[in-house]
Amino acid sequence: MIFDHIGIFVPSLELGRRHLGDAMYVSEWTAPIEDPIQKVVVQFGLDRSDTRYELVAPFGAGDPVTPVLKSGRNILNHVAYRVHGLDSSLADLRSKGFLPLGEPKPALAFDGRRIVFLLTPLRMMIELIEDGE
Repeated sequence: MIFDHIGIFVPSLELGRRHLGDAMYVSEWTAPIEDPIQKVVVQFGLDRSDTRYELVAPFGAGDPVTPVLKSGRNILNHVAYRVHGLDSSLADLRSKGFLPLGEPKPALAFDGRRIVFLLTPLRMMIELIEDGE
């Protein structure tokens, strides 16, 4: 697994860019990516140490962001990793007690490669990003 980004849920990309830019010097923002499959709009930025952040905002009815924002919990939502062989990585992590939170689905932010979210035994969420099979 190779670190890719830290995902943060925000009510709007503009608000997220402003706060991360001012406080954590995150800049070099990508263009926003609207993903009707995931029901989110995302944007990536880099801080001074080249740590990549993903802002995740609601996009359409039934989005996964709004309930999290209303609860005020899990705003710092996930740590994402690129993996070679998503299916084999998923099976390996399942055998170690990781719980998939859904089936792998294509994501426009990653050129249609599949992603899946898992809850770790420590109760933290990670995202796996398919990096070629």
